[in-house]
Amino acid sequence: MPTTDTWDLLFDRDDLTRHEVREVSPALLRPGQVRLAVERFGLTTLTATYALFGDSPLRFFDAFPAPQGFGRVPVWGFARVVESRAEGVAEGSRFFGYLPMSTHFTVTPEPVAGGFLDAGQQAVPHDWYRTYEAVAPDAGDLDDLRALLHPLFPCSFTLAEVIDQQRTQGVKSVLISSASCRTALGLAELLLRRDDLSVTGVTSGEHKSFVLERKLHDSVLSYDELGTDLVTGPTVFIDFTNSAERIRAIYRHAGDQLRTTFLAGFTHPSTSFAPPEVGDPQPQQYFTPAVEEQIMAEVGTDAYRSRFRQAEEEFLTRTQSWMEVQRGSGPEAVADAFRSVLRGAHQPSAGMVLKP
Repeated sequence: MPTTDTWDLLFDRDDLTRHEVREVSPALLRPGQVRLAVERFGLTTLTATYALFGDSPLRFFDAFPAPQGFGRVPVWGFARVVESRAEGVAEGSRFFGYLPMSTHFTVTPEPVAGGFLDAGQQAVPHDWYRTYEAVAPDAGDLDDLRALLHPLFPCSFTLAEVIDQQRTQGVKSVLISSASCRTALGLAELLLRRDDLSVTGVTSGEHKSFVLERKLHDSVLSYDELGTDLVTGPTVFIDFTNSAERIRAIYRHAGDQLRTTFLAGFTHPSTSFAPPEVGDPQPQQYFTPAVEEQIMAEVGTDAYRSRFRQAEEEFLTRTQSWMEVQRGSGPEAVADAFRSVLRGAHQPSAGMVLKP
């Protein structure tokens, strides 16, 4: 395999604004291994979360080895098999999964329904991050949207399922913070089908008009408008900010109607992975892979996946009308885009998709 134009993008673990590009010479594959060429990947707030908590107990930086003091930030996207010594994994086949910011990486496939697990990867916190889904040939612009949204929509979908359980316990209202983020938008779109729920999106004043234009909520408030809209009936709060200040503001807004809080995102990252101290009800950390696994055990894997695929395709189709995809290629473009995500300097109507 030629060694030109093969590189890893490395970030300083102590200063994520610093990066290096290192050329690599791919090692010979051992029996059972496969080399994948990275095709494209999305950069989202999830990417920033992986980097900011790379050394947390979830060990995101351990997914792809790097030299001492550096990390290879994980992303989600598409890769193509360019060399295979594993039975059943053909050269030229494509997969979607957890990737490094690199041109290539090596896996040890263990077949599972719909793809494979990387049996050589033991450092990640859940099989979710070791699973590579077989995918169809390149679908162009739609694959750009999948690179951005496919890693996020499981959180939206499972939260809608959990809220359905809350409805059986009398919940009548849902509050969603950081309502302009894509996971929150996916959740709000799913909740449109629940006629007995009142859904309020809470966002910054800068993004309020964008959220209103989506027409997914019964009401939309900016954070400085909290307290002006009466919360009626038992309420569940889905937080995507991890900001103690904003969570406390919503607690004051909901008052004694608040029954449950789920912490499902980090659009306002802090240095702490621990839930903020905000009083009762105590917020619950929401870990999508574990919830998805539980739901599949209850309803059946095939039934769950069928409903998920249909809902996701509908969301992708509708997203095409408003999502602007910003594209780039090469390690410097990737590094610049990553720093932009890290600063939170991106608009909700635009998503960044990069190619090595």
